[in-house]
Amino acid sequence: MSIVSQYRPLFEVAVYHKYFLDDGLIAFDDNEPLQKKQLANYNWNSFGKIIPTPQTSALLKNHRMLLKQTQEGFLVLTETEKVSDDPTTFKPLVTLDPELILDFYIQLTDAQFFNFTDLDASSELPLFISNYNTLYNAADPVFIAPYNNSSNAKNHRTSALMQAHLYKKYPELKLNKLVLISLQMRNSRSGMNLILNNGNLPQVMPHFKIVFHNRKTIWRYYSGSSKSLLFSTDPDEMPLVKNGIIPVNQGNTDYPAPNPSRIIQERNPDGIITKTYSNIYIN
Repeated sequence: MSIVSQYRPLFEVAVYHKYFLDDGLIAFDDNEPLQKKQLANYNWNSFGKIIPTPQTSALLKNHRMLLKQTQEGFLVLTETEKVSDDPTTFKPLVTLDPELILDFYIQLTDAQFFNFTDLDASSELPLFISNYNTLYNAADPVFIAPYNNSSNAKNHRTSALMQAHLYKKYPELKLNKLVLISLQMRNSRSGMNLILNNGNLPQVMPHFKIVFHNRKTIWRYYSGSSKSLLFSTDPDEMPLVKNGIIPVNQGNTDYPAPNPSRIIQERNPDGIITKTYSNIYIN
């Protein structure tokens, strides 16, 4: 008797960025209609793309799995077969070991990414986003967020010890691949498993979410001719967004939002960012 197989989703990861998704001061996930509207025009490939590590590329091929990029993130499919006559129960055609780990890089493609993202490129990278803990973060692991939970990519910053481990094991992280997504088939501590204990696929596909938050800056407005300061929001920081309106006004003057290409950062003696400014020149 021949086996009838089909590819089914093993898991999906959404990669969101509030700079592209928020509507002015309103968070894109504030309500369902707004989220649906904002996601309709969203494509995360405007700032990054997913790349499997060389080892994971081989694992995908050998285990009959496919990596698919989507507008919202990426998903991995696995070739499956039905279990007996149950129309809703499937198992991978090639058995997936519970300890099997798939690793993916997020490669950044926008040169201004750190201008509009709430991350410090000099001290808060790489990010390690996973559904399991390692020896280097066992004391206080931060796991990847289920889709319906809140997420902030910044919470996945790594310690100096963890950074050294990651750079040694994944040297490509230094080549503009500054985020590592690492997912294990099963992990008892996080409970966020990709397969059931018997190796079958769960009835509900595991769906995760990574959200990059937008940077907030102090907006300073200068005269385009005299270069003198006209107005500043200091000490208030305003979020950088691509869509919507951030109201900034003084008296009868409405001021425009800044472009993220021009930011200036002040750091303390330890190299920590203390203030970030956006300069806007008005003719």
